[in-house]
Amino acid sequence: METTMMLFAALCLSIVVQIQGHSWSRWYDRDDPSITGDWETVADMRKTHYICGGCKPIGAECRVKGSSAVFTRWRGSAPNKLAANCLPTKGVICRNGEQDPTSYCKDYEIRFLCPSTKVETGPYLDRDDPSATGDWESVSSFRTTDNNNICRGVRPLCTLCRDKSNKTPYYSTGDKFNAGLACGWDTGLVCTTEVNGKYCRDYEVQFRCPVIGTCPTCARWTNWLNRDSPSVTGDWEHVGPTGHNPCNSHEPIDIQCRERSTERPWDQTGQVFKNKCTPSEGLVCVNADQAFGQACKDYEVRFLCP
Repeated sequence: METTMMLFAALCLSIVVQIQGHSWSRWYDRDDPSITGDWETVADMRKTHYICGGCKPIGAECRVKGSSAVFTRWRGSAPNKLAANCLPTKGVICRNGEQDPTSYCKDYEIRFLCPSTKVETGPYLDRDDPSATGDWESVSSFRTTDNNNICRGVRPLCTLCRDKSNKTPYYSTGDKFNAGLACGWDTGLVCTTEVNGKYCRDYEVQFRCPVIGTCPTCARWTNWLNRDSPSVTGDWEHVGPTGHNPCNSHEPIDIQCRERSTERPWDQTGQVFKNKCTPSEGLVCVNADQAFGQACKDYEVRFLCP
């Protein structure tokens, strides 16, 4: 009986691997501990190359360099207090100033789980020629200014960016990009002369959209989830070990948030939010942040899983 169960478990594991097919990157250690700490950030890594081929990492594992003890956002723990606890979209950050007086940050390394989710790949697009202000190839600009509803309103899973004239990847051009818009997989690219300190090159971008459906590698929406009714402190529909884990410890591709009773979108309720409906953090409304005499409404969320 025990042998049969072991064979069944192995078969199930094999099926899961075949269905999910996601793959791990190499281990990264871009920073040695310094006076300030250890900074293994996704933003810094993406200044020199693509991670996951320009796609959003959907998982991460971290460890002290040379150790076999692995921890993630969801399990295990680090020997230090971390400012970013092995987050797939942020990395791992340890600040010496946040440790005990006699402790210093260890040297960490991180690897990323890259998605094999089915995507629709569009052509390279160039909506904006460089001007005195810069070059604007962002998802929001395509949608709001050009009425081009990139990925049918869903967040792209991957984005590739390059110099239009010579096809050089964005990270090799020498330009500097606006925070959160350095060829972000779900935001696109913006280079302003204010940030760059000079005229920006003319960039083009390619978006790869998750295919939503029932095929083995398709992305899928969860049901609407409501883990918390408004309480003394507020409404907490957050992602993390104490909140939602909607995609089986994988990073969600997208999120939708709404008021439960009216189905009104979260950003049309007039309330103030601590977590503003992001796939990595979810949605959090705190009563103390609202206008005098008001309390948070009851919200529900759903996630697009890879």
